[in-house]
Formats: sequence, C-alpha cells, structure tokens
Amino acid sequence: MAAWALASGAVLAPPAHAAFSDTVKPFVALGYTHDDNLLRLEDGQQLDGGRADNIRQSQAGVSVEWPLGRQVLIGSAKVSKVSFDHFSQLDYTGQDYQGTWNWVVGNHLNGHLGASYAQTIAPFTDFHSNERNLKTQKRGFADIFWRFHPSWQVHAGYVNDQYDYDLASQRFNTRTEKASDAGVDFLATSGSTVGLVARRLNGHYPYANQSGPVVRESGYTQDELKLKVLWRASGLTEVQFLGGRVKRRHDLGAERDVSGTNARLTVQWTPRERLRWSAAVWREFTAVESSILNYALSKGGSVNATWDVSAKVALTASARRERRDFNGLLASVLPISYDDDSRTLGAGVSYAPTRTSQLSLQYNRETRDPSNRLFSSGYRANSVSFNASLQF
Repeated sequence: MAAWALASGAVLAPPAHAAFSDTVKPFVALGYTHDDNLLRLEDGQQLDGGRADNIRQSQAGVSVEWPLGRQVLIGSAKVSKVSFDHFSQLDYTGQDYQGTWNWVVGNHLNGHLGASYAQTIAPFTDFHSNERNLKTQKRGFADIFWRFHPSWQVHAGYVNDQYDYDLASQRFNTRTEKASDAGVDFLATSGSTVGLVARRLNGHYPYANQSGPVVRESGYTQDELKLKVLWRASGLTEVQFLGGRVKRRHDLGAERDVSGTNARLTVQWTPRERLRWSAAVWREFTAVESSILNYALSKGGSVNATWDVSAKVALTASARRERRDFNGLLASVLPISYDDDSRTLGAGVSYAPTRTSQLSLQYNRETRDPSNRLFSSGYRANSVSFNASLQF
C-alpha cells in the first residue's frame, strides 16, 4: 500500500513542462477500491473463504482530437492492469479503443462514422462466480443527417454490436445486435427539436440451447416507432424524451413475444452556475447477462447532482432504483411471478491540485431484492474507491 501511495504521489506531481499537445493528450491513472461483497453474494455466503476484496488498477492511455478543416477526428486508447488481493484468479488486462470521424459535406450534410473495442471483466450482479469471465464488446456505427430545409432534417443510422464472453458457462450471452433506424425532425429556432424515429433491432445468440423448461434465446427482432423530443425550456433546463411502441418477436418460442410502451425521459437542470442536476425515468426492454435469462422489462429512475464547491473541489451524489420484470419471458413456462428490485446510492468528492491532475474519492452502496430466488439472489454491497489521474 505504501508503494502504491508513493506512485500516486508521483502521478500527481505537477508537470515541469507545457501540455504535450493540443491534439494528442497522454494520460495515466491509478485506482484503489475496497468492496465488501465483490461477487454480489447472499448475506452469509462466501467463495474461496471470503467475499470482500481490494482491487488495484493502473491505466495508461492517450486521447486525440484532430480538426481537419470542418472535419474532426476523435479517438482514445487505454490499457488497464487490474489485480485483486483475495480473488487473484480474476486479475486481467483491460483494453479500450475508440475512434469517431465527425464529418461534414457542404452546408446540409453531416454525420458520424466510428468503431470501438472494449475488454473488461463481466459484472457479478447476475452471475456470482469466482471464475474470471472476460467480456469483449466490438462496435461499429455510422449515421447521416440531411438538413433539406432550415426547419427540417431527415436522418438514418446503423449500429453493429458484438458481445463475447470467454467463460464457457457464460457463453450463452455471446450475441450480435444490429440496429438500423431512420427518422425526421422539426428544428425550432430556439434549438428545440421534435421528430419521429423508426428502429429495427436484430439480435442473434449463436449458442442457443435449452435448460430445463426455459428455452435459451437463438435470436429476436425488435421493432420500434418512437417520438423524439429535445426541449430547451430555458438556459437552465433541458428536457429529452424518447418513447413509443415496441414489439419484440423471438425466433424460438413465439408465445414469449411481447409488445408495449418503451420510453425514457431525462431532465437536466442548472439552477446555479456551479450546481447541476439531472434526473431520468425509463421503461425499456434491457439485456440480462445471466446463465438462463437474457432480457427483462426494466422500470426505473435516477437522480444525479454535482456541486462545484470551488475551482478545484467538486461534490457528487447519485441515487438509482430499477425493477426488472421477467414475467413476460417466464409466463409461458413457469406459473410464477418473478422480478427483482435494485437500488444504488453514491457520493463522492474530487480535488484538482493542478489543471491536468485530479484526485477523487467515491462511496457506493448497492442492494438487490428478488421476488424469489429461483434464478437470482439478493445481495448487499458497499465499496469505497480512490483514484488519481494525470494528463500530460
């Protein structure tokens, strides 16, 4: 621990030279976390003779923002080394690469073209195992906007996501999701917009099979038609809404097809220059990374606040609650009611000793309560994290 503290002090030592570049910005970071229930186990349960752990993380990377006339290239690359004191078999090297070309042609056409790659350890919230399970996500995306009138634009986009899991018992979650959308927007002079967007999402699970009475997914198609609103109510308040009708059809088990309203409302409020609030509520179909279930109807809400106490000190607070309803997936095979309720509370403080360095301390508490324990378990978890970062 003493060596780690000495290293963090070296990270935060003020640089003796100007910024490396206005375009290319290298950075390093160190992190230390204590989690009293790393694997999200039930009260009283243990694995490998324990449940708590200390996690050390070191990062190095570079970010790039390169203007080329009216075009802008944005990218970053980061490598992380993560080690665990007790569950040392989970040690891994994380990777995160992403790049986007923000392009413009003439006065009416613009869009984005990009790709990303991320490798990290899969979360333990739905799969409580002490075996290392690396999750890899590859993404490619493109979109185009055509402003054919001062007050109107049309747009289209495509996203390809691929998720891979290296643990054999979790390979069921390996999937590809391809989403295409198209829409039209009315652009008000105030900066507000309102429009319609149609979206089709195709998911494919290559390792589909059957476990007891539950048929594991082989693929699905989800069609959406939603209203999209961005309302700049004032210089202090911005409201975003995306919601409408969604229909999900499955390749296996048509009796599990489902439809309904999906929506998300987000409000950002800045009552004072140094005080910022954001809140969101949602009702959406979401993916579940477990050994049996793969999606749920999630209903929830969150609140976040940031207070810049001074130019160097900031305080943050957050609260989130989400209820996942699995009844649409299970009703055809099991006569039970199944859902779970998750709650997260967080508070943090950050301090910037210099313009390019930052220290942060964060506390989080997570709880989950299921209606029954047939497929998941309840847990309580507390974590405290300290991070130090420096940009050159």
